[in-house]
Amino acid sequence: MKLKKIILSIIAIVIILGLVFAIVKSGEKKQKDTNKIQIVVSNFASYDFLRAIIGDNDNIELTFLMGPGKDSHSYDPTAGDLIKIQNADLFVYVGGEMEKWSGKVINSIDTNDTKIICISDYVDTIEEQNIDGVEGEEEHHHNDNTENENESEESKKYEHEEGSFDEHIWTSPKNAIKMVNSLEKAMEDLDKENAEIYAKNAQNYIEKIKIVDNQIKEIVDNKVRDRLVFADKMPMQYFINYYNLKVSAAFSGCSTETEPSANTIAYLEKIIKEEKIPVVLYIELNNGKVANTIAEDLGEEVEAMQIQTLHNVSLDDFKNGETWVTLMTRNIDVIKKALK
Repeated sequence: MKLKKIILSIIAIVIILGLVFAIVKSGEKKQKDTNKIQIVVSNFASYDFLRAIIGDNDNIELTFLMGPGKDSHSYDPTAGDLIKIQNADLFVYVGGEMEKWSGKVINSIDTNDTKIICISDYVDTIEEQNIDGVEGEEEHHHNDNTENENESEESKKYEHEEGSFDEHIWTSPKNAIKMVNSLEKAMEDLDKENAEIYAKNAQNYIEKIKIVDNQIKEIVDNKVRDRLVFADKMPMQYFINYYNLKVSAAFSGCSTETEPSANTIAYLEKIIKEEKIPVVLYIELNNGKVANTIAEDLGEEVEAMQIQTLHNVSLDDFKNGETWVTLMTRNIDVIKKALK
C-alpha cells in the first residue's frame, strides 16, 4: 500500500510539472479578462470566510479553485487552475499533504504580482495523531520513524513542509476565527479603500462563529459520554481537541482508503456496545455505507448520521449557499444525539 502511494505521488508530480511547463511555454503571463480584483482560494473554509468578508463588493471576483463535490485529498490542479493562480491578485491555500501540489506550483509559475497566503501559517496547527480504531496505526508510524532515520536533513525539511501537520485546521472555532481575522487583514492590504467594510463584515461573521461555538460547548458541558465514533475518515482532530472529546474511527484524517478491514469494523462495534454509543458517524461526500452497516448490525439503538467536516461541500450545499456557520450548525443535533 505504501509503494502504491509513492507511485501515485510520483505520477501526480509529473502531471503537475507537465502542466506548469505547458503554461511557461505558452509565453508571457496572460492579461486578465477583467479589471476586478482576482482572488483564488484552494479550500472551502477560506473561500467561505472570504465570501463573508468581501460581502457584495462587485469589484472582486472570488474563485473556489477545487470547486464543490470533490475530495480535497485527491484533487490536482488543471492547466486552467494554474493560470487562475498565476493571474490572481491573492491566492490562499492550506498546504501540507492534502495540498502537496501547492508548493511545486507556487515555485514554478510567475507569482510576482500575486500575494500568496498559506492560511495554515496563521493558526495553531497540530501534528497528525494516531486514531483509536485505525488498524495497524501504531505499527505504521513506528516503521515510518525507522525509515526516516536514514533520510537527509534536506528530505526531512521537505517532508515537514509537505505535510507533517493536520491540515483540517478550520474544524476548530478558535482556528476559524483566526482564519477570518488573517483573511480580513489580507483584504485590507489588497483594497484599503474598503478596509472598514471588510473589518465590519469579518466581525459580524466571527460573532456567528462564536454563537455556534457556545451552542456546541453547552452540549459538551452536559454530555453523558465523551466519545464520537466515525465509520469513516476522521478529519476533525482540531474539533475533537478543542472540545476535549475522545474519538474512534475507521481511518485517519487524510487516509485514501475506502473500505475498513473486518477487524476495524469489529473493534468499532465493540466500542459502541461497551460505551452504549447511540450514533455512528460518516462525513460529507460519503454514502455512509459502512456506518449504516454497523448501525444495522447493532440494532435500533444505534443510528448512522452524517457530520459536516467542511473539507468540502456537496454541489447542492454549495448552490444553496451553505456556509461554515450553517454547516456547523447542522452538526449541533448530530453531536447532541451522539453525546447524550
